[in-house]
Amino acid sequence: MTLRDATDADLPAASGIAALSFDLDPEDADDLPRLLWAEDPGTTRVRLVVEEGDAVRGVLLGSLQGDDAFLDLVAVAPDARNAGVARALLAAWEARAAAAGAIRSRVGENLHTYAWPGVDIRYTGFLAMLLRSGYTRTRTVYNMDVPLGHEIAPTPDALARLERAGLTVRRGGPADADAVAEHTLRLWSDTSDVWFRETRTALHREPPPIFLALRGDRVVGFAAHGIHRPSLYGPIATDPAEQGHGIGAVLSDLCLADMADRGVRVAQIGWVAETAIPFYSRTAGARLGRCFWMLDKPLTAAGRTAA
Repeated sequence: MTLRDATDADLPAASGIAALSFDLDPEDADDLPRLLWAEDPGTTRVRLVVEEGDAVRGVLLGSLQGDDAFLDLVAVAPDARNAGVARALLAAWEARAAAAGAIRSRVGENLHTYAWPGVDIRYTGFLAMLLRSGYTRTRTVYNMDVPLGHEIAPTPDALARLERAGLTVRRGGPADADAVAEHTLRLWSDTSDVWFRETRTALHREPPPIFLALRGDRVVGFAAHGIHRPSLYGPIATDPAEQGHGIGAVLSDLCLADMADRGVRVAQIGWVAETAIPFYSRTAGARLGRCFWMLDKPLTAAGRTAA
């Protein structure tokens, strides 16, 4: 077997391996390599494959971001497992990351393009390999699930309440990019860079998967979906000064209805902060779903665990 950098010609093979590997993600498993393949502003993408003869047998995708190297995807063809393919990819990734100046390899918590917030604990074989390779758990995070098999829409009372407060809601579009950017950069310093990228991406899709609440021409809330994956709902944010009018619930209903119209059966609210669990439970009937571990491993210049 040979390990090398991937080329664009390897993407179909990587997609086929992903489709056979990610059985917990059946709706879009084959699309995950494409999501993580392209260069992302602010990152350097690393793409590695192991091939046997002319056949790709394993793939690894990661992104270098300064001191941090994010391991985003590893997949091995079912009939090539337990032959050291994943371990070889992981060792090559760590060496590449260390040579680029990264001081740690991280699995999860990537604030740029990502497929999962961490490792779903039910992908136990991969999780076990990471633990054997010196990775340690740093955080545990959750998704929440919202079944979409019923009619979802803001109630007339909820819409009337916003109208009485002088607020309007509508689908966003490219012309709203500056107003949404002002909202995120002014109010959400901890996540402003991330939400700036995500909302701009949503606003320039057709139709845009983002809904806005406005007071006059000023954006005071937004909710988006499908930015990274079709089943993912979020981000959502309301100006703290405007909370109490029910903006979040209305925007949530609009987003979830839009997802249902696009064929999503279960919306996943990704990477939910513990403080947000009551809100999503109350407004959307969401339940705790997938559980993910975030992990990391310190690196030395040689790509080995630091002492």
